[in-house]
Amino acid sequence: MKKSRGFGKSTRSSKAVALAIGLVALTLLLIPYIYQYENVIKLMFDIKDAQRNRSSSSTKPMFVLHIGPPKTATSAIQCDLTRYRKELYESASVAYLGRIYGHCLKSEDGKEHSFDPKSLIDSCFENGNCKEQDAWKSLESELAYLSAQKKHVILSGESFAKMQVISRNHDDNRKLLYDLVNKYYPGRMRVAIVYRRYYEWLYSHWNSRNKPFVNGNGDDVKYLPTHRNWPSEGGKRCSTFLSYYMERIVDKQPGSKKDDYLNIAEANQVHPAEYLRGLWRNHSSEVQVLNLREMNAPSEDGGDTISRFLRSTVTPLAAKTYIRSKDSGFAGRRNPSRNSDYDMLAVAAHENGLLANITIPRAKVGIFLEENLMKTLNTTALPLKCPTEELLKRFLQKSLHYEEMLYPSQSDSKLRSMKLPSTRQSRKTNSVTLTLML
Repeated sequence: MKKSRGFGKSTRSSKAVALAIGLVALTLLLIPYIYQYENVIKLMFDIKDAQRNRSSSSTKPMFVLHIGPPKTATSAIQCDLTRYRKELYESASVAYLGRIYGHCLKSEDGKEHSFDPKSLIDSCFENGNCKEQDAWKSLESELAYLSAQKKHVILSGESFAKMQVISRNHDDNRKLLYDLVNKYYPGRMRVAIVYRRYYEWLYSHWNSRNKPFVNGNGDDVKYLPTHRNWPSEGGKRCSTFLSYYMERIVDKQPGSKKDDYLNIAEANQVHPAEYLRGLWRNHSSEVQVLNLREMNAPSEDGGDTISRFLRSTVTPLAAKTYIRSKDSGFAGRRNPSRNSDYDMLAVAAHENGLLANITIPRAKVGIFLEENLMKTLNTTALPLKCPTEELLKRFLQKSLHYEEMLYPSQSDSKLRSMKLPSTRQSRKTNSVTLTLML
């Protein structure tokens, strides 16, 4: 029994020695892997620190210069930024310095941190000596305060798309503005441009330039001072889209206004958004081109044109703050396209002696036709004089070409699915004979 117990003790000792030797050997084998594991862990922490630093840098307040151009929902964006400027300032640290629309303001809102971009354009970008102008000093004062408060800034104005690039004393106005912003938002000046498909944009541009009505949010229809008189009395004549397109784009003659962004873009065969992107590329930290079609796409999460603008140009928090603050009963800025056909018919009637009272005001005839002509003729549409098939094809090809230049990564099939919408191209004003007893 003793022998047996002795033999068992010896066995247990041998096992302990073997186990110790095994542990030592295993440790020696694992040492390289332990060091490698430590290096991997250190690398992971280094990556996390770098990501944290980048995140911290990306959350630094941005300065956004929103320049339109016209007919790309600018007034709608400005109206809603006007209305919810207080909420955006307090909850998302976004200060809106663009155009203030009075009818978009809430009754209790003041005009703190407001700035009219047009005052800058008018006061110094044309004549020069910006740093001596009150508008320039006012803008710098706002930037100094808002940057110290770590606020994002949105300066919105279509005037920046149409402004004179070089002043009379040979200052580059883009550089002046970029240097000023860079002083308070170093490396964080973003220029935001909204792109609208060429055929949509040009038609809207024509309507805006051509319609005889004053924009407004009421139900009253008012004629512009330039259109209140008949053409024979010096009033401006509305042009058809066809004549506008032929004169401005197809049969363009030299000698037009040199600094007009549309004329320069057409001369260089690029979309206005592409021209503006090139214009500001070297005078900003980045230029961002937003697609209006994508901004207007239906959404189930409450997203719309303005929230997508804020998400893209500033922060997701700004977009969420805007969505949360929206008033269900607020209609926003109304700047609709208006049918100028009735005014063209009124002018044709006046020139062809169809009006019983030749002294009747032009606006009265145009509005009367708009309210009664379709019912009188028992129709929903007037005869059209459309562009030729060849001209429409050129129009579509130009739209396709411009979109491919801006978005070369889009699939060809997606672009080729683009079709021109049916539009009121122009009216045959002599196709309707109607004696108006007015």
